[in-house]
Formats: sequence, structure tokens, C-alpha cells
Amino acid sequence: MTNSSSTQTRSAQSQQSYPASAGPAAAALLSLLILLFVLVILIIGAGLLYVTIAHPSLATPLTVAVAGVTLVVTIAGAIAAFLAIARR
Repeated sequence: MTNSSSTQTRSAQSQQSYPASAGPAAAALLSLLILLFVLVILIIGAGLLYVTIAHPSLATPLTVAVAGVTLVVTIAGAIAAFLAIARR
């Protein structure tokens, strides 16, 4: 009986799953997420630029576009910092 229990213990230990290290797939995913974030920022900036050009009474077009993009980047940076702290 002791042999079967020690065999089960060894097999149970070998079946434990451990988190895999970050490999090439994780690096590719991170790169794609960064690219997606940059594209979204550009789309938002272009939309703000278009609105300010179409309605010049709002403000100087580039100032409003830059302010909007800066706001989005600041919020995303705060969220990223919070997530980095929460993972520790």
C-alpha cells in the first residue's frame, strides 16, 4: 500500500501546474497591444482634429487635438501604473 500512495504522491506532484515564463507569444501579444493603443490614440486625435476644423469656433485645431490625446494618454498611464502595482 505504501508503494501505491508514494506513486500517487509523485504523480500528483508532477501534475501540478506552474505559471509559464513569458515567452515569445507574450512578447508578441504585448507588441500588438501597444500597436493597438497607438492606433486608437491616433484615431481619437484625428477625430478631434476633424471636429475642430469643421467647427473652428471651438478652438485652435491642433491645441484641442493635442489636449485630447494627452488626456487619453494620461488616463491610460494611470491605469497601467495601477495594474503594475496591483500585480505585485
